[in-house]
Amino acid sequence: MFSLLLKPEYAQNIIVGVKTSSQFSWYLTERDVWILDIVKYKKLYERNGFSFDMDFALSLRNNISVVNEKNYRLYLQEYTDYTVPTSELKKLVEHQDYGSTILELRPSLFIDFNQKKLLSLYPELLPFENYVPNNWSGIREDFTSDIPEEDRYWIFDNINYIDKLFNEKERE
Repeated sequence: MFSLLLKPEYAQNIIVGVKTSSQFSWYLTERDVWILDIVKYKKLYERNGFSFDMDFALSLRNNISVVNEKNYRLYLQEYTDYTVPTSELKKLVEHQDYGSTILELRPSLFIDFNQKKLLSLYPELLPFENYVPNNWSGIREDFTSDIPEEDRYWIFDNINYIDKLFNEKERE
């Protein structure tokens, strides 16, 4: 029986689609895992007057400061326990198993290590698309059509169930 290590939590524990040369996988992790270029993040953090402990940050990242198409395998090894089968995500949507909003179950990021791109639907102000490796593309846009059809866990009978539930709650 599969058990989630984390529950989706709006803008904190996020669902991320990752495409590698061999497969597509869903991850459910803390959001900061997906800041691919921690050096760019550190510079902005310090420019805004905050201190940043790079040694601590690197200790959480397998000592990888920039996750890219060359080292992603090593980086992702640290998060194998956080991969989630599509079927489990589908159950969360189907059973409306979320905390404060159905949007917790919407995928936040799509990272394609083959095409060197990060696409973001992250709902808050952390611009993941700004913290991508050099020679990568980081864009804030809807990526759901990039997800393999069989992995679109939010679709039931050709209906986007997350959007449907969200719109129904908004009308209440």
